[in-house]
Amino acid sequence: MKTLYHFTNLSKTLYSVILILQIFTFYCSNAQKLYSDKGQVFDFKNLKQNKASIIIFFDPECPICEKYTKNIIEMDKMYSEVGIEIYIIYPFKILEAKSLSAFRDEFKFNLPIIYDPKRKLLKKLKAKYSPEVFLLDNKQKTLYHGAIDNWFYGLGRNRAVPTEFYLLDAINAFKNNQNIKFKYVEPVGCML
Repeated sequence: MKTLYHFTNLSKTLYSVILILQIFTFYCSNAQKLYSDKGQVFDFKNLKQNKASIIIFFDPECPICEKYTKNIIEMDKMYSEVGIEIYIIYPFKILEAKSLSAFRDEFKFNLPIIYDPKRKLLKKLKAKYSPEVFLLDNKQKTLYHGAIDNWFYGLGRNRAVPTEFYLLDAINAFKNNQNIKFKYVEPVGCML
């Protein structure tokens, strides 16, 4: 009878351990997953499928981000064809549907916006501004981060047109297996 009792306790303990491991595995596998406003799943581990990835911390209510929408859409069209994907990250709670819809209509912005309400990705990459860009290779190594270009040189202060294109230069250097001239350029934008 004692043997059966010990076996039953051992079975319960083993079952509990297996259950805890399954819950832990499920939690860990979902811990890196974020969701877009279009219902898509973003998992940081999937970036290895891209030749490179551009992560842009973005706030639709930031005036500087609003000005960059056209440039971001053009970059997405240009680079997605060669395996470089753009991910727009909103590091706050979910946007109100009405204001997001108004933003999309006004700026013709059709890219998915990925929500990072717990700021996991923001903390991982140590982003501080919107817009702030990160060019990552397929091993998730940061090749460049910071400003998109030198269009803005202060809050509310910008040139008529940019004269330096930090992100585009970094992408072209990466594509041509050349050294990236600037690894970081201080971004100008809204604090995150």
